[in-house]
Amino acid sequence: METTVTIELSNEPQAFQQFEHRGWETISDGYQQHFARLTSQAVPTTLDAAAIEEGMRVLDVCTGPGMLAAAAVERGAQVIGLDFSGKVIEIARRNVPKAEFQEGDAQALSFEDDSFDAVVCGFGVMHVPDPAMALSEIRRVLKPGGRAAISTWEAPKSTNGFGVLYGAIKANGDFNVPLPHGPDFFQFSDEEKMTMALRETGFRDIAVHYVDQTWELNDSMGIVSAVSEGAVRVRGLLEAQTEAARNAISEAVKAGMSQFASADHRYRVPMPALIGAGAK
Repeated sequence: METTVTIELSNEPQAFQQFEHRGWETISDGYQQHFARLTSQAVPTTLDAAAIEEGMRVLDVCTGPGMLAAAAVERGAQVIGLDFSGKVIEIARRNVPKAEFQEGDAQALSFEDDSFDAVVCGFGVMHVPDPAMALSEIRRVLKPGGRAAISTWEAPKSTNGFGVLYGAIKANGDFNVPLPHGPDFFQFSDEEKMTMALRETGFRDIAVHYVDQTWELNDSMGIVSAVSEGAVRVRGLLEAQTEAARNAISEAVKAGMSQFASADHRYRVPMPALIGAGAK
């Protein structure tokens, strides 16, 4: 009997959306500074998974600083990038002047059915209150036969950066802090879950790809600095800890990061990505 998955939603959708929006209005520059070089490593595979070619009309949902949009433009596509943060859109417009950008909600796309040859969403679906609705909207605006590609992070493991960070928080802090409830950040972070989520929202011809991304950091606390300045949900989680817990978390992160230290005193941290793609 085939397994089914129920995509987790926020049980405080308005509060969670406001929390995310306020955060991205504040840390959009930090995201570009700390995460752009990392997440750009998944861009070629994401575009290939969506089969993006010259002349296509492409939508980039949760565009962020516009890395996917820029790469799609380089392939000769006509690109619209969408994000719910006006500050993020300002950055994307500066970065990619040849694409069109607009503010909008991934859960209620302002486009007609069957509007785009391909749709991409880079590390964005985990930031919306209703990921199932976002996936359904992505499928709705695709032309029949068009492909969508969605990237997310691999689940935390002891051998990747998120595993070290979340392991340190679990051992020394508290996940039950007063933040608006958001969907499981890693609910699409393995092949089976991603496949079932795409199937549940109507996609076919599904494929899942792994990308071995590496985050190059200058010191053992670089990951804490990066998420504090460029990641809304983890920053909120860390800020909600007690001072004693934050100190203990920092020491645990330093210890866990030692496995990634190299001879040149830099840290090369595995941060793999998972890319799910499907056709309408």
